[in-house]
Formats: sequence, structure tokens, C-alpha cells
Amino acid sequence: MGRASAVTYLLESRRAIFEKIADSSTGNVETESRELEQIDRLILDVRAGRVQAFELKHPKAVAIFVTN
Repeated sequence: MGRASAVTYLLESRRAIFEKIADSSTGNVETESRELEQIDRLILDVRAGRVQAFELKHPKAVAIFVTN
């Protein structure tokens, strides 16, 4: 996956986690806040080219390899 597509994918994942946090009745806010922090850091690292591959477990397991 290209770098721009990987960042877009991460931003969509971030938006989904943020929506879960906004609706605090759906789960553990603390856990979801940690996931949000990890996604934020991953977005920065992918944009800067420091990360070439990553895995996400939620909402489904996926491995992404960044090209370019």
C-alpha cells in the first residue's frame, strides 16, 4: 500500500476509535484512549517514513506494508 493510502487508512481507523470514545457506553474509554494514542503515533511515523509495516488488531486483524 502506498504511504498516502496507509495514512488514509490509519486516519479512518482513528476516526472510528474516536467515535467509540465519544459514545462512552460502548466500551472501555481508557483502553480506547490508549488505542487512539497508538494510532496517532503510528500516523506520524508512517508519514515521516520511519515505519514500513504495521499490524492492527481492531476492528479486524490486518497487516499493512508501506511502499514508496
